[in-house]
Amino acid sequence: MVGESKEWCVKAPWGNIACVSWGIPQNRPVLMVHGYMDTAATFIPIVKHLPDDYFYLAVDLPGHGRSDPFPIGLLISHVHQVEAIRRVVEYFKWDKFVYMTHSVGFAIGILFNFFYPFKILKMVNLDPVPPLSTYCFHEYSPMLWYQYQYDDYYENYSRWENHRNKQYTYDQALDLLVRSRKLSREQSAVVMSRVLIPLGDGMYRLSWEPTMKKVVGVAVTEDMLSSIVTKNAPPMLNIVASVDETITIFKKNGVRLMNRFKESIPNFFVLNVTGSHDIHITNPESFVDDIVEFLNTDFSSSVKAKL
Repeated sequence: MVGESKEWCVKAPWGNIACVSWGIPQNRPVLMVHGYMDTAATFIPIVKHLPDDYFYLAVDLPGHGRSDPFPIGLLISHVHQVEAIRRVVEYFKWDKFVYMTHSVGFAIGILFNFFYPFKILKMVNLDPVPPLSTYCFHEYSPMLWYQYQYDDYYENYSRWENHRNKQYTYDQALDLLVRSRKLSREQSAVVMSRVLIPLGDGMYRLSWEPTMKKVVGVAVTEDMLSSIVTKNAPPMLNIVASVDETITIFKKNGVRLMNRFKESIPNFFVLNVTGSHDIHITNPESFVDDIVEFLNTDFSSSVKAKL
């Protein structure tokens, strides 16, 4: 079990990138990147069960948790988020590291690996299928994709300021997270620990930058995405939850893409576990041993390894 946490701050042109770590910085690094409208706190439940011979660093992406947002205005893409990750890696002077992610953080990771190959030694992807299912949405329905991403973002731009000014009591904020993530109140309190900004008189504001709800993926076709993921791909362990609440018409897309990746990546493992999208919060004990085995496996041989 890892020890106490430590807070870090990485400077960027747009502001600070907040991070929290567990373990000794001299140990082998594991970079932990959260998913959609989440924070570094999402990894607190699982990191408690991981071995202490690694250094775990979880990032609050810009506009999430305790990190400053990107400049307000343009629609932010996953490529912008890759730049935030690059600055964190550069700050810690990591030549190579393990990448652990939840949900859409997988997309950020595969783009980073494509732009900066061979720095990621291994990837542990916590339920990557749901975001994959809609990643090439523009290819399936370009008009609907454009309306959802760009028209809705700019034509209703004034609403973002209203969201920034919303105030909540602690219980109201907690209930909001319970409903949206389907977590218990105790689990929600852990996730919410990095987003509450006290305003006085028992009221709080949420630090999430509301425009981050509309972060846009890279507009690539399925063939292009498959090429990005599989070129110079590190070994990958994919923890896939049994409960997938993705819109039914999209579910098959994520499964199809995962099968394509598996055909081209020598060490691509899929572990199916019982639970929902936040399985890393609700029941990490059920698969953490598989993660440890994956981390400790030597994949330097050209022969496909078996876990």
